[in-house]
Amino acid sequence: MTRLILCRHAQAGDDEEAAQLARELAEVPLAALYTSPLTRAMETARAIAALHPIRPEIVPGLREIELGDVAGLQFDEYPVELQQELLMSPGTARFPGGETYEELRERVAAALAEIAGRHPAQTVAAVSHAGAIRAALATWLEIGGDGAFHIDQAFAAVNVIDWGDGRPLVRLVNARRLDR
Repeated sequence: MTRLILCRHAQAGDDEEAAQLARELAEVPLAALYTSPLTRAMETARAIAALHPIRPEIVPGLREIELGDVAGLQFDEYPVELQQELLMSPGTARFPGGETYEELRERVAAALAEIAGRHPAQTVAAVSHAGAIRAALATWLEIGGDGAFHIDQAFAAVNVIDWGDGRPLVRLVNARRLDR
């Protein structure tokens, strides 16, 4: 059985939150650590790696949804049509020049399946983002449509997924402590 500990990054600039997550994982024998290329995820991964003899490996597939032309804008600055689509049916909205939620689901689930496949019978950790983690969990739990938006992901939360025979079994969701 391969164990994947999927972590949401700490709040940007919150070194104590990242350190607390790192301490929670300090006794876990991690074979590898993977991270999204976005700064807030890499900072959290570095905190975890500081307590392990491993270096974080960047996996582009773990990044948050690609917002395209609206990256850096606040929701109220989005085109009105996009705002309405996101409020009515966020799972089918396409960000102009970016991704749909379904594309995010496929990308993140594939990246995590590949990571799990690299580490048979080992424990690994990955640091990603709320939307990406929700997308993966919804895929594995077979939650369709907009259901993924009902899965909470707190900053520095952990999710535990065991992989056996290439299939994920979700053991823990949105926790601050691992169930050892």
